[in-house]
Amino acid sequence: MSKLILNNLHHSFENKPLFNGLSLSVGTGEVVAIVGASGVGKTTLFNIASGLIAPSDGRVAIDGVDRTGQAGFVGYMLQKDLLLPFKRVYDNIALPLTLQNLPKSAIHDKIMPLLPAFGLDELHHKYPAQLSGGQRQRVALLRTYLSNDSLMLLDEPFSALDFVTKNQMYEWFGAFQKDKELTCLIITHDIDEAIYLADELYVLKGLPATLAHHFVIDKSSDFLQSVEYLNLKQDVLRAIQG
Repeated sequence: MSKLILNNLHHSFENKPLFNGLSLSVGTGEVVAIVGASGVGKTTLFNIASGLIAPSDGRVAIDGVDRTGQAGFVGYMLQKDLLLPFKRVYDNIALPLTLQNLPKSAIHDKIMPLLPAFGLDELHHKYPAQLSGGQRQRVALLRTYLSNDSLMLLDEPFSALDFVTKNQMYEWFGAFQKDKELTCLIITHDIDEAIYLADELYVLKGLPATLAHHFVIDKSSDFLQSVEYLNLKQDVLRAIQG
């Protein structure tokens, strides 16, 4: 079953057609990545999918219900973690639940059991400045997960991290996504990130932009150390540049 459907989207920017009949379906429990050059419309597509903006025409459906132009039905994590520096980790995580006017006891009962899975059980009393980059991203991911634990839209989720931390986060997030059967749509400039995290990869290109290429990613345990992985990376790069 499709969790998210973008159906026949049309949209323009400064009187230039950005999308002209673009469609995409993301199945429940799947991770789909979209890559493309800067300026092709990835962020606009995300804003439409999240309901932050309405397309000129077309439909966004979540769990079969029309949510076009309606925000609040996805968890949306931007490239920057946007943690509030004057609030402790716990209060940053609690923000979406606080905005829902949940009682403090209910917020506590939702957050505390999840802290170990995110590696934050010893850090919830600290401030963001006291955390590493990877820890900050885990805080932001948990906050996003609590805003919507069934559909998450991730915009360049790990691009700001160093190489070692980034790879650790790929491994952690992959295991967490599989365990929770999360549905995720990811946009990224990083081909490696897309291949590491996604089950399927689309290349967005052109003006109006289309999902011009589609790749299904082998998720076997040895794929990332294989020649096939390097070949796939080159194929995606050629698709973006071609």
